[in-house]
Amino acid sequence: MEKHDNRHVVGGPCDYKVYPGQATILSVQQKERPAKGNGRVRTAYEVKFSFTPADDIEEDWVRVEGKEHVLLLTGSRYPGPAFLKRYGIRPGRCLECDLKVITRGTCTPVLFDFPTIDLSDRVEGE
Repeated sequence: MEKHDNRHVVGGPCDYKVYPGQATILSVQQKERPAKGNGRVRTAYEVKFSFTPADDIEEDWVRVEGKEHVLLLTGSRYPGPAFLKRYGIRPGRCLECDLKVITRGTCTPVLFDFPTIDLSDRVEGE
């Protein structure tokens, strides 16, 4: 019988190549969010941005330029009004942004990272 390691890593370990660039906020639109178990409706916003890399992206399969992307918080949540205010997120604003392109592993192939924004910030008190 084969012995299995209980510390199995799903999807990893993964390595990424980082392409610095700039994200331009295109739109901020309020989204309907269902009430949670406590009956409280959370106001949330869909934030769309475009990405412009500082240098050419070497991987020919990566197609991010000229497309709209959605800024999501940790846990795939939309940001709330306090988060938008704290980080100054509004249409037309340009933010430092890194495109991460997978080079090894089976994790998410393309990620966006905002060095000046804490995407795990629970400023909304959730």
